[in-house]
Formats: sequence, C-alpha cells, structure tokens
Amino acid sequence: MEEKYTNEDFLSRWLAGELTEEELEGFRTSDVYRQLMAIDQEAKKLSGPEIDVEKALAMVTAKNQQATKEPKVKRLWWIPAAAASIALLFAGYTYFFGNVTYSTGIGEKESVLLADGSMIELNANSTLSYKRFGWEEDRAVNFDGEAFFDIRSGNDFKVKVRQGTVSVLGTRFNLKNRKDLKIQCYEGTVVFAPLNSQLEPTKLSQGMELDFRNNLIHTHNFTEQTPDWKNGFSRFSEQPFSEVLEELSVQFPVTFEANSIQTDRLFTGQFTHQNLENALKTTMEPMGLKYHISADKRIVTLSE
Repeated sequence: MEEKYTNEDFLSRWLAGELTEEELEGFRTSDVYRQLMAIDQEAKKLSGPEIDVEKALAMVTAKNQQATKEPKVKRLWWIPAAAASIALLFAGYTYFFGNVTYSTGIGEKESVLLADGSMIELNANSTLSYKRFGWEEDRAVNFDGEAFFDIRSGNDFKVKVRQGTVSVLGTRFNLKNRKDLKIQCYEGTVVFAPLNSQLEPTKLSQGMELDFRNNLIHTHNFTEQTPDWKNGFSRFSEQPFSEVLEELSVQFPVTFEANSIQTDRLFTGQFTHQNLENALKTTMEPMGLKYHISADKRIVTLSE
C-alpha cells in the first residue's frame, strides 16, 4: 500500500490537486505523507532568495496564451515544475531518512562517534551504516567486518548482521562478522539472536565469547582486556591456515596463490599489521612454507 504513495505519477497528481477525496484521505494517513510534511517544515526554515510568485505566474500565463494549442502548452510547462517538485521532495526524503555509511579499506581503521556518545572503532575492510536521524528512538546499525563497540546506556542498541541480531543496553564488545561470526563481551551483557528460528538466543556476560559457524553456536571464556587488532596484531589458536590468509588479505593489499598447499592445516601464532614481510615470515615459516612476492607487491605465491 505504501509503495503507491512514492510513485511519481501519484505524487504529480497530488501536487496538481487531482487526487480524489478517498485517495487524499488515505495518503494523509500514510508514513510517506507524514515524512514529506516533515521535510516541508524543515525546508521552510532554510533561507533563500525571495520570489515574486504573482509576477512569475503572469509571465508564464502570457507565454501560454501565445501558443495555438493552449492545453498542450500548459501541460508542457507544468510537467517540469511538478518533476522538479518531486525531485526536491525525494532529495529531501533521501537526506532526512537516508543512511550514514562509514567504510574502511584494506589496512585502514576508523573511529565513529554516534549521537548518543557511543563509540565504534572499525577494523580494516569493514562497513557500518545507520539512519541519519531518529537515533534516540531507534539505536540500530547494519554492520559487516570487525569493530569494537563502546555503547552508552539507553534504549536497546542493535547490530544487524547477516546471521542475526546482536542486542545490548550499554556495554563494550568486539564483533567480527566476516566468513563466520565471533562476539567477545568485555563489559555488560550481549545477546545474539540468530535468524535461524530453530536456534535459541545466546546471552554473553563479561569474559565470554561466541563463535557461530556452520550454523552451530559455541561459547567459551577469554582473558584478554582488549581485542588483538586494536593492539596492532592478529592472533590465532589452532585455526585453519585459510583463515590466516584471509586475515592477511584484510590487513595488507595482497592476494594469495595457494593452490599447491594445504590450507586446512591448523595454525597457532600471530602476525603484526605494520609490515608485510614480517607478517609473512611469522606465519609461513612455522608452517614450513615458502613465499614469493610479485614485483608489484600484490600477489604472494605459496609453496611447500
């Protein structure tokens, strides 16, 4: 039902005063009408040049009277005006009700301060988005990648990921949402509700972490005070070497040619984010692997 109210033809008829009483009554009860009126009120607060409406109308009328087919000419000058009005309305709609998005590239990090004082620190290759306005009423973000969340107390704060929703009131936690999902709670309480309705929500308290992979949830304890990536390194404990290669590609602008090696072997160790050569040495040598970096430093070829 709401979709028809955003149709350009419908809005053109509304601007021209051509809607039936029934259509107008329904439109006035819609969210689209309420939002457009909010945009109109905000637009009236903006300063701009004064326009002599009567003079402008007289000039347009005079030009129309010079045409041989007056109805057609009227329609021609009215259409651009209506189209311009609709364009302005949708531009305002997009601004006031659109999303703010932050993204980090390979090896980049960024801190985002929200309107309520909450802080989100993005690790490399991550994306965060949320509604531009109405934050106090709807504290929700869409997220992909890895970030540390320091959330101020208030209404429920929700992080929407492809596997489900993470909900908190006020807490500090790290969320890694790449191939699999990992949550570490550093303070307060975190609840993860999977999209799969057959799985029950899982509650984490301080010092607990959750791993969600292959549609299975595993929880255990951890002792670190801050996430490793905030200290400039990545650490692994008996994890498939393929995950090490993926993390290297997040922190450094390289791709790996690893067809000749087994990437399902488990790796325990760490690498720093400051230098590619050092990172390769500390990850490849313990696995007995050789590596060759291409001349343009974009491709790393691995071999036994």
